[in-house]
Amino acid sequence: MRDELYFDYNASTPIDELVLEEALAWMRGGHGNASSPHPEGVRAAGAIQQARERVATGLNAKASEIFFTSGGTESNNWALQGSARGLRSGHIVSTAIEHKSVLSTLKELERQGIECSLVAPDSSGAVRAEDIASALRKDTLLVSVMAANNETGVLQPVEAIAALCRSRGVRFHVDAVAALGKHELDVGAIGCDLLSLSSHKLYSPKGSGVLFVRDGTALQPLIFGCGQQGGMRGGTENTAGAVAFGRAFERLREGAFGSPAKFVGLREQLFGRLKEKFPGLERNGSGPCLSNTLNVAFPGADAPQLVASLGARGFSVSAGAAASCGTMSHVLAAMGISERRARASLRLSLGAHSTLAGITKLAEALEASLPVSQIAHSR
Repeated sequence: MRDELYFDYNASTPIDELVLEEALAWMRGGHGNASSPHPEGVRAAGAIQQARERVATGLNAKASEIFFTSGGTESNNWALQGSARGLRSGHIVSTAIEHKSVLSTLKELERQGIECSLVAPDSSGAVRAEDIASALRKDTLLVSVMAANNETGVLQPVEAIAALCRSRGVRFHVDAVAALGKHELDVGAIGCDLLSLSSHKLYSPKGSGVLFVRDGTALQPLIFGCGQQGGMRGGTENTAGAVAFGRAFERLREGAFGSPAKFVGLREQLFGRLKEKFPGLERNGSGPCLSNTLNVAFPGADAPQLVASLGARGFSVSAGAAASCGTMSHVLAAMGISERRARASLRLSLGAHSTLAGITKLAEALEASLPVSQIAHSR
């Protein structure tokens, strides 16, 4: 019952049972430090290496290019700060719709003397490669663009931007956290130099992440310590977390988390049912989009109140990003959407346990949660 009432998979996913089993096995009996040369340490190091290989296979990367972190926020910080560390000047291009872990890091780099340009999306929610090209300068050292937006689900043209960056000799970073498990990620096909991931977006425990660093990409460490991960990231490795993340990639390849076709079907049925009940409903974002994501505005509604009302009925949904704290979505604002419409918008995201029955219940709960006068007005 709880699983089919959960519509916030873009914020976090439930832990897959087989992933949990593998993580628990290491938490119960894998006590060795992977840096230790004794048998238990060697066993832990071997498990981490296997996890690294599993992730690499899933991304079409080399195992040597996979570095484990504490999550997507650290991976994004490392990609940006590690590229700019030691520089007193330079230029970075990103977009106005990035995750706050990118935007906040850019603000810190600006404080340190790095100039940053943010490219706005068009009304569809996608940035244009030609606008990224126009923002490049002779001193541009990095471009950072997300693979898919976490709020609208709109896919960004990262392959075209990667080709542009290669032609200009500029490093390219992709925040692929929101796309993981919902859209194919192939670092060879994308052509990026750096790519960030987070474990809890892929039915794995929170607290682990990955930064893909293409061989030959010079990157300064963000965390210093005892030389773990080839001296690139200090700190005792989280064996259980890495093992779980690696197993989740295997489960993804096995099709355990559902197919895009399933999610598109459920998403469009959900939109259709909501449109029937609320003819004034407006969809935020258009064009190529994550198969599981629907961002919609209910005219006249107050999204935080609607989230609370649905929550009282057992439903989990989001107004904007999970950590937005009730503030207006910077993503919708960048798309040119009015504050009134943005504050009436919900993000509904599907996942492995989503069902047609759950969608039906959500539509009924939304009708019960919105004032009768508003329903009549929207009709």
